[in-house]
Amino acid sequence: MKDREFLLIVTSVILTLIFSNLSLFLKSFASTPFASPEIKQAAGNIEINGFRKSEQDFWSKIKDINFDSLPKEPEIPPVKTEIKAAVEPPKPANSKKPTPAKKPTPAKPKLTIPYRKFLFIGDSVMFDLGIQLQYTLKKKYNIADTKIDYKVSTGLNRIDYYDWYARTRQILNNYQPDVVIVLFGANDRQNIIDFQGKARAVMTKEWQKAYQERVDRYAKLLDSSSVRKVYWVGQSLPNKSSYLKAFPIMNAIYKNASKSSSKIEFISTWETFGQAGKFVPVVANKSGKRGYVKNNDGLHFTSHGALIISDLIVDEMVRDKILKAPTKK
Repeated sequence: MKDREFLLIVTSVILTLIFSNLSLFLKSFASTPFASPEIKQAAGNIEINGFRKSEQDFWSKIKDINFDSLPKEPEIPPVKTEIKAAVEPPKPANSKKPTPAKKPTPAKPKLTIPYRKFLFIGDSVMFDLGIQLQYTLKKKYNIADTKIDYKVSTGLNRIDYYDWYARTRQILNNYQPDVVIVLFGANDRQNIIDFQGKARAVMTKEWQKAYQERVDRYAKLLDSSSVRKVYWVGQSLPNKSSYLKAFPIMNAIYKNASKSSSKIEFISTWETFGQAGKFVPVVANKSGKRGYVKNNDGLHFTSHGALIISDLIVDEMVRDKILKAPTKK
């Protein structure tokens, strides 16, 4: 584009020189190889003085031309090609890409250690119950590793007569049972000496507080041991009025102590031999067989009564998955 513009400018200048100063033109043209001898001769006759000055003025004007200020031909703007992206259909609001559901990791089966060793602790009432428990565990659940540890006329009251705390520590260390079943109370209905050495009359508020301290201490001993489960059996309804007032209070104390430990579970037997709050001497067992449940003293079980209480405890152990019936071959 600039070569074309320059050619037009030079042509215009030459024509201007031709028409405005013919002598200067002839003088300049004569110096080119296109001039004929006649033109060269004619140019030679022209006065050279004015020529030099005119020639210098001519080239000065050529140098002074600002080619950038000259009008340019309009350029054709480049065609813009817009590449439009493919229009995606609008997504519905709150639409999320569904994430593939994770496959649940199958839980590893927990290895359960069977309960094989059972210890029965208490007074002479526990002896009758323990014999029946041993028989049931052996016959129905093939558990022969059981032990009865009882002492006649004892309990948690007269520690000066028989220290069940020391005896229990000893037998737990020696036997290492998985399950302990406890039954105390028939011999504890008497005055008590509290931990401050003060005598408290039976069944008073002070007596109840002192006896609660005794029971709590024994519960903590069992809870801190290696025993895996403890069943504390409550007193059943007696047939003698002298025990009717004491046993409900004592059962409440045993139950309250069991709440402080996840190991200890209280089993209530109060209504097992009762109806409408009154003692019933003859009761049917699970098989429907009826029989006397207590001896004449109103405290100790008959074999029939021991079977009923034993079934009550065993059923609770089955619910707790302590016991499982052996697979028949």
